[in-house]
Amino acid sequence: MTLFNEGRNTMKRFVLFWAIGLIGIASSVAEPVHAATMAQLELTGGAVNYDGKQSQMMDRLLGQEGTLKLGQFQAIGELLPSIDKACETYSLFTSGFTGAAAPSATISGSSISIDLSSLFFGVSRGDFHKTWNIGELATGQYDPETRAFTVSWDHMFDSGKHEGLATFFLKGIAEVGTHPVAIPASLVLYATGLFGLGSWTWWQRRSSFSAAV
Repeated sequence: MTLFNEGRNTMKRFVLFWAIGLIGIASSVAEPVHAATMAQLELTGGAVNYDGKQSQMMDRLLGQEGTLKLGQFQAIGELLPSIDKACETYSLFTSGFTGAAAPSATISGSSISIDLSSLFFGVSRGDFHKTWNIGELATGQYDPETRAFTVSWDHMFDSGKHEGLATFFLKGIAEVGTHPVAIPASLVLYATGLFGLGSWTWWQRRSSFSAAV
């Protein structure tokens, strides 16, 4: 009777280890888990509080709708439509020619921060081109339900007619997508190890049980 109970307990252990092993193997081949990520921000408007030269054109540019792509730079006309006035073209764009990183955004609860250090304002007329780096780290509020956000940042212009402090504002909608997240290899190894250990224990106990009978 004792040998019978021992054999039955051994069988239960084997079934348990077998189930754990199957779960681990199934997890390794199943579709990956998906997590939220942001690919771009849909801009719905903005403004600037600035007394320096070109403040009106900056304000007009920021007041338009546009798309800020994250993790990449955008040439003139891609971020927001350019504005033509009196033979001059005014535009906003992102670039890494000063070593700044491409735009990125981070959301934490109801807060959002956007790295706009690569944001530039440009004026061109014929072969003449002039640009100003106007971006900084922008911070503000984020609504998880509507995905709407508002951010602001300060930038100091420190040369000639453009000298002075400017405060920029932007609002829009965060386009949240998904990307696959691989299952950690340690989880698969753990489950496979349990499966192998359980099988080895079952065979050892089965051999001992058979010998005793």
